[in-house]
Amino acid sequence: MKLSTLSLAIIAIFMASYCCFAVPARSFKDDVVMENEQVLDPSGPMILRWTIINETAEIEIEVQTNCTGWMGVSFGNGLGFGRPGALGDAMIGGYDDELGIGYIEDRWIDLSVLSEIKPGGGEYDDHVDVFLKSATYQEPWSIIRYRRSIDTGDSQDVVIRPGPMLVIWTYADSDNTSIPHHPDTPGSSQVTFFNL
Repeated sequence: MKLSTLSLAIIAIFMASYCCFAVPARSFKDDVVMENEQVLDPSGPMILRWTIINETAEIEIEVQTNCTGWMGVSFGNGLGFGRPGALGDAMIGGYDDELGIGYIEDRWIDLSVLSEIKPGGGEYDDHVDVFLKSATYQEPWSIIRYRRSIDTGDSQDVVIRPGPMLVIWTYADSDNTSIPHHPDTPGSSQVTFFNL
């Protein structure tokens, strides 16, 4: 009887130890290789990478920025700055090194009236359509990766379409997204996410 109780105790200790040190299996399906890259800022501190995931009609995007705070990218709907109906579909995110976590916000910007853009970039979207996959800080780079649908069906979002698209970008040295970006950091580029 004692041997049986001792055996059960040893088995229980072994199982507890195994569970504590077990590493979950890694799913390689979620490891998406970024197939495209474009330097957004001519001086080099902001890089955009992406891959179109055809089977799910999604795009996975990685933003790498030489900053210690939030970074933002916005896709224009093609109407241009200052024109009626011009819309920017914005993402603001980063890695908070004090808390050790990544964060992401889904926003939209009325590009028809640029003087009314709020600090941090636009209004919060009513429906969140950006999903953070990872965030890290590797000095001097903050890097976030997120996923969204090509066409979210959300009127506050912009469809990622073939051909050149306006991409507006900026960043800050604070993780507080209500603090404005540096005055000299915003810029815009044309990015072709995919061709016809």
